Amino acid sequence: MSARGSAELVITGRIATLSGDDGFGWQRGIAMADGRVIAVGDAADLEPLVGPGTTRWRLTDDMLVVPGITDAHLHLMSLVLAERHVDLTGANLDEALERIGARHREMAAAGDPDGWLLGHGWSLHSFGRWPDAALLESVAPNRPVALYAHDHHTRWVSRRALELAGVDPAFVDPDGGLIRRDADGTPTGILHEVASVLVDPAIPNPSPDELAAGLERVSATLHRLGLTGCHDPGELTSDADIERGPVFYRAIAASGRLPLRVHSSVRAPQLERATELGLSSGQGIEPEPGLDERSARRAERYRMGWLKLFADGSLGSRSAALLAPYTDAGVNPPTGGPTGMVLTDAAELAELLGRAAKAGISGQVHAIGDAAVRTALDVFDASSAVAQRANQPSPLMPRIEHAQLIDPADMPRFGALGIAASVQPVHLRSDADPARAAWGARTANTFPLRALIDGGALIPIGTDAPVEPPDPWPGLAVAVARRDPFHPDDQQTGAHHAITLARALRAACLDPALVAGAEQELGRLMPGYRADLIVVSASAWREPFEPAEFASIRPLATLLDGEVVHRSGEFDPFEG
Repeated sequence: MSARGSAELVITGRIATLSGDDGFGWQRGIAMADGRVIAVGDAADLEPLVGPGTTRWRLTDDMLVVPGITDAHLHLMSLVLAERHVDLTGANLDEALERIGARHREMAAAGDPDGWLLGHGWSLHSFGRWPDAALLESVAPNRPVALYAHDHHTRWVSRRALELAGVDPAFVDPDGGLIRRDADGTPTGILHEVASVLVDPAIPNPSPDELAAGLERVSATLHRLGLTGCHDPGELTSDADIERGPVFYRAIAASGRLPLRVHSSVRAPQLERATELGLSSGQGIEPEPGLDERSARRAERYRMGWLKLFADGSLGSRSAALLAPYTDAGVNPPTGGPTGMVLTDAAELAELLGRAAKAGISGQVHAIGDAAVRTALDVFDASSAVAQRANQPSPLMPRIEHAQLIDPADMPRFGALGIAASVQPVHLRSDADPARAAWGARTANTFPLRALIDGGALIPIGTDAPVEPPDPWPGLAVAVARRDPFHPDDQQTGAHHAITLARALRAACLDPALVAGAEQELGRLMPGYRADLIVVSASAWREPFEPAEFASIRPLATLLDGEVVHRSGEFDPFEG
């Protein structure tokens, strides 16, 4: 027990500590000071910690406390940059063109007749066909336009954008990328995978101050959703990752201004630069001299993450690498061939992971199709000796990002090899119908959470924002219900892979901490742990489980390092 009267905040009510291997670990009170939990227990046990300077929150029976959520796969900087994008999510082709034209006219009226028009969210599934540059010319003539698909693995660009990027009929497809062309070899305006970044050098970069302001705004939104941290796998398909990732976050953290707990990764093109900078997985940053205690705690929120590699593409761009052909390949040809597209082969994956291991950097491999998942598992298995020879063990667990489609023979291998499956069950909402068309009966093996857990694997859950909204609650509801929580008649996908609500919460709070080697201070509400927590309505946690109600949760309050970073106007904690 801490010193008498030493608590800064004491909350009494229902507290889910996640203190056991599974289950909620309910307690009736929690006390905090100096950014950490100092005690949990019955309300009477905490009374000696209450002093003249202690704030007390007495929660009613319709409220409860759970640990803060860490999104295990959230492209934080991409969310910041997406603030200036036109959103095409859910639009059919006509609706998308209308939105693009409206943004073009807004920009022209604001005195920007030829600046870049950026956007995201369109999908082949909604359009029914691949769009082209001629369509953009019809609504935004002579303007450079670059629009990410929903999965951010494909870009739809205008003729002017292609010109500025130097992409002409003679331009050779880059390794790991594909430029769609018409019959005479002219680029159509669709750039897949690595080719999608060809226009990036021509797009003006925001300043560090603009990025910092955007990070504050985005973090405030994430706090309102209950997020206290994220694992950022890098800016989507950009070569600027290290400058907009670790370099930027380290500077913000050192100055005591990091508003969120962040693990940030780098991509293969930045590995040499990361090594030159001496970056290693789990590494933090020293705060600048003279910071007050609160700012110094903010400096501790940053940690270096993983090396992010790509084994294949995605379902949305039909470039996920499969063990057997796409079931509708004759009707809707997949990108790269009948079984999808290999972005990095096994030999190159092994070479890059080995180089990273010698620098003390752990690996994470994007693998969506079952062939890519198997390749990633094989490479991790074979390269374990390389990591051991490096003699620089990393606290960060190797992981496979997405692991969306897994062959049953490979499901137990995650736990056996000590490889985390970083999953986004929320994708089942948007991907279920396209998956049934493209993968057929194999769709039952998408996000096999139950089998992964039974095999001993960790399943840190994320949203993949901005591919999906950064709201964590629909994804947790899907993990339990295995269907769209807002459509009760929606067909379940792989119902036998559903998990319990308690296990889903653990996957959103504790599993990310375990994967990041931070399980002694994050993911639970126990003495010595960081005081990262959220207050939510208790009604959504009742039995029987109501997916729509749970998916609609909006936290009443969010605390990060014991600091109130969000408080709803509806929240009345009966302070005393």
